[in-house]
Amino acid sequence: MKLLSANIKQFKGFTLIEVMLVIVMIGLMAAAIQFSFVGNKPEAKLQQESIRFAGIFDLAAEYALLNNVEIGLVLEKNSYQFLGFDGERWLPIPENDALASYQLPDEVAMELVLDDLPLEEPSLVKIELFQPDEDDFFEDFSLDDEDGEETEKIIIPQVYLLSGGDITPFRAEFALVESFDLEQEVQFHVVGEYTTPVKIAGPLFDGETAKEFAEKEQSLQYE
Repeated sequence: MKLLSANIKQFKGFTLIEVMLVIVMIGLMAAAIQFSFVGNKPEAKLQQESIRFAGIFDLAAEYALLNNVEIGLVLEKNSYQFLGFDGERWLPIPENDALASYQLPDEVAMELVLDDLPLEEPSLVKIELFQPDEDDFFEDFSLDDEDGEETEKIIIPQVYLLSGGDITPFRAEFALVESFDLEQEVQFHVVGEYTTPVKIAGPLFDGETAKEFAEKEQSLQYE
């Protein structure tokens, strides 16, 4: 594993990354234009946010692969961001705004699910590789300084994107907040299984799973 330098500002992107970033941004703009014609249906906002997340996640995976850098996805409250590992801690990746912290719209909630995906093969992503020793945690990441004020807080990502191309299997569920009174519960899921690209499933109604959605789509293709 190639470690990042202590100075995280030494991240250097490839020209291919810049091209991919432009492609992702064009795709997001096209999606936004598409939804403006569809109307203001609540599920359109969910689809837009799931498309954005899937595009940025694939971009982050390519960045990790081309730059030989370990990247982690961190979900906090109603926002998410991608961080780089410098050998000791997770830090923001400069010069790549697409991977910076993104705040979801107030009406959209996002939840990560890690445990109930099909385990067809052992995951190559070991969380223990990036967790500090207990002694190091209390020595380097004390929550209070001498004045009793909170100092640096340790960050542990929920999903890992390794420089070798492997990712933590996950499912990101996009749903509307409870304030929306809909006849049917609707969600969009972004599913990642070991490698990219990730897949988008939806709209899913009343507890429908991504697997059921894929089977339904496949059956329609043969009709």
